[in-house]
Amino acid sequence: MENCVKFLDILAERRKDCDIQWVSRPMDPLSPHKLPTGAKFSRNKIIDAVLKVPRVLSVMKEMTSTEGLREIDIERKARSILEEMASKADLATIRWIAIFITKALKQILLSIRINEDTFMNIRKGMQIAEVQYIYVPTHRSYLDFILISYILFSYNMALPNIASGMDFYQMRIIGELLRKTGAFYMRRSFSSDRLYKEIFRVYVNTIIEHSDRAIEFFIEGTRSRSQKSLSPKYGFLANTLESLYHGNVPDIHYIPISISYDRPLEELLFAYELLGIPKPAESTSGLLRSLSILREPFAYGHVYIHIAPPIHAQDYIDFVMRTEHSINPYSKLPMAAVKSLANSIINSHKKYTVITPFNIVALLFNENVQSFPNQPYTLEMLLRDYNWMKTILMDSLGATVSPRASNMHKTVEDETEYHDIQECLKIHTNLLVLDSNNVLKLKERHKGPILDKHKHVKGHSLNEQTMRITIPVINIMTYVNPAFAFLTKPAIIALALQWANITKDEAFEVYRILRNLLSTEFAMPAHVTEPQLDNEWQEGLALLIKQNCIKYINGSFVSGDNPKLMSLLCNLILPYIAAVYMTCSTILQWNESTMGPPVHEKILKETQKQTERLLISEDKFIRHPYTLSLDLYSTTITSLIALEAVSAIGDPCVYHGNRVQLAILLLKLEKILIHHPPGSYLKICLINDPELASTRAKL
Repeated sequence: MENCVKFLDILAERRKDCDIQWVSRPMDPLSPHKLPTGAKFSRNKIIDAVLKVPRVLSVMKEMTSTEGLREIDIERKARSILEEMASKADLATIRWIAIFITKALKQILLSIRINEDTFMNIRKGMQIAEVQYIYVPTHRSYLDFILISYILFSYNMALPNIASGMDFYQMRIIGELLRKTGAFYMRRSFSSDRLYKEIFRVYVNTIIEHSDRAIEFFIEGTRSRSQKSLSPKYGFLANTLESLYHGNVPDIHYIPISISYDRPLEELLFAYELLGIPKPAESTSGLLRSLSILREPFAYGHVYIHIAPPIHAQDYIDFVMRTEHSINPYSKLPMAAVKSLANSIINSHKKYTVITPFNIVALLFNENVQSFPNQPYTLEMLLRDYNWMKTILMDSLGATVSPRASNMHKTVEDETEYHDIQECLKIHTNLLVLDSNNVLKLKERHKGPILDKHKHVKGHSLNEQTMRITIPVINIMTYVNPAFAFLTKPAIIALALQWANITKDEAFEVYRILRNLLSTEFAMPAHVTEPQLDNEWQEGLALLIKQNCIKYINGSFVSGDNPKLMSLLCNLILPYIAAVYMTCSTILQWNESTMGPPVHEKILKETQKQTERLLISEDKFIRHPYTLSLDLYSTTITSLIALEAVSAIGDPCVYHGNRVQLAILLLKLEKILIHHPPGSYLKICLINDPELASTRAKL
C-alpha cells in the first residue's frame, strides 16, 4: 500500500551545507516565459505601456469631463496607482531574504516534500515553450506564497509576479521587501473605481504579455480557514485570460499546486476566525511577535507540495472564440469558459490534496466521539482504524497519503503506520493526547475571555462555556476537512441512503437536493448537466457497494455488512446539514418589524445565536459544535440564492426567503437530522472537564 508518486524533501540538502554559500551561489534563474527580442519590458516600461493603452486613455479622458479634473492631475493619479501596484523583483534582496527563510523553515519544519518528477517535467517544458505560465496554489496559510517562492529559488527559477493584498503593502519595510521578491499589490475592492479597475486589468495583461516571469495568484481569493477547497473567485482568472482571448499570447498554462500542512501556523487563529473573531491586522510588529514560533523546533511537522500537470487555457478559450473576437473586438470573454477553467483548477487541487496522518487521526477521533461515546479510544484501536481508513483513501479513492521522502534517512520503524501516528500526535500534543492508559483525549484550547478584546465580532458573542467546548472541536474539524477532497460526494450519497428500503429514485432525489445545498460549501459546480450528476451518483454508489456499505435488492437499497464506513460518512456530513437547517430556519422565521432588515451580517449573527442555544440545550437536531462556524451560514445563503429559495435585493443586499421552498426544505432536512449519532462533543467535554460541567449546571 504505497504511494506511486515519488516525493523528495528539499530541506534535506539544506541541512547539510552552509546557507550563506547556498543563497550566494551563481544563478541565472530560468524565465518561464520566452519572449522575442524587444518584447520583454522593465518595470518602468510596463508602467509607461499601461498608461498608453487606449482603454486606460479613454477612462482618463472621460474623467476630465465628468469630474472636471485636469489631464495632468489624472495622469499623475494613474501613475501613482501603478507605482503602488507594480512589482520590482530584485535578486540581491531575494538572496538575503532566502537566508532567513531557510533557517526558519529548517527550525520549524521536519521536511518540505515535493513531487519533483512532475515539477522537473514542467521546468523542462518552460525551456522550450513560448507560452506564459501561471502558478495557482491552494491557500491554506500565509506560508503558501513563501513556500512557492522558496521552491522556485531552490530550483534556480525566476520568482513570479505574485498577486498580493494591500494588507502586506501597508506593513512598514516588509511591504517593500515583498515587492522586491515579486509581489504586486491589488486593492481588495475596486469595482466602483473605474480608473483603478482599468489600470489593474491592463497591468495584468501587460505582465502576461511582456514579463518573462510567471504570475502567481490564489484562485480562492482568501485563506481557507476550514482547510478545504473554497469556491473559486472568477475576477482575476478572467483578467489573466484576456491576453489569450485577444490573441496576444499563444497559450497560458495554469499550474495547480496543492499545499498540505501537518500543522498550519495559524491553526488556532483559524478556529477563532470561523466563529467570528476577527484576525489580527497584518503589521510589522505582529510579524516580529510571530517569530516566537522559532522557539519550538520542528513543531509544525511536514509540508507536502503536490504539483499537478498544467491546465492549458487553449482548451477553454479555443480558436473559434478568439476568431469571433477578432471579427467583433467588442465581444466579451465568455464567462462560461472562465467558470469551467476555474472548476478544473479547483478539481485539480482536490485530486492532488495530500492526506496527512493527523487528517486521518482527526477523522477517526471525530467518528469515535459521535458513534461510541462510552468507549475509550485507545492507541491500539486507533492503529487498527488508521490502517483501515488509509487503505480506503488510497486504494478506493486514489488519495495520496503521507508520502515518504525518498532522500530522507529512515529506519524500518519510520516506515510504519505506528510511527506516523506517534509523530503526528507529538506535533499536535496541544490538541490530542494519549493519557496514561493510552486513551486518546481532546485538550481544551480556549484560554479565557477573548470576546471582550474584540469590539467587531462578526457573529454572536458566544458565552465562555460555548467557547471552551467549541474551539478544540473546530480545531479538530479543520484537520478533518481536507479529507472532503475525496469524501464529499460519497458522504452525501451515504446520507441520502440512510433510510432502510429507500428506492433508487428517492435516494437520487435526496442526493440532488443535498448536493445543491452544499455546492458552495464544498466548491462543487452548482449547475451540472443531468449526465454529469448521474455520473457522480454512479461513482459514489459503486464505492459504497464495493465497500459493502449497502446492497441493492429488488429495486431498493438495504444496509450492507459494513456499517462502520457508512456511519463515518453520514456523521461527517451532518454538521453541515445542521448549519443549512439553521440558516433556512432563521431566514424563514425572520421578523423584520422587531429584528430589522435581514441583511447578511444580521442573519449570520442570529443563526449563530440560535445554534448556540440549541447546541447547549442538546437539541435533537443540533449536536456538533462545528455547526457554529459562520462560514457555513455564508455558503448556505449563496447556495439558497442559486436555488432561488432566497432572493437578494439592493445594496447592501436584503435577503427575502421563498417561504414555501424554505418550509419544504426544512421538513426534508429534519428527516435527515433526526438520524443523529448517540454521542456528542458536549458530553465528552463535560466528562473531561469537571469545572466546565459545574459551570454548565449553574446556567
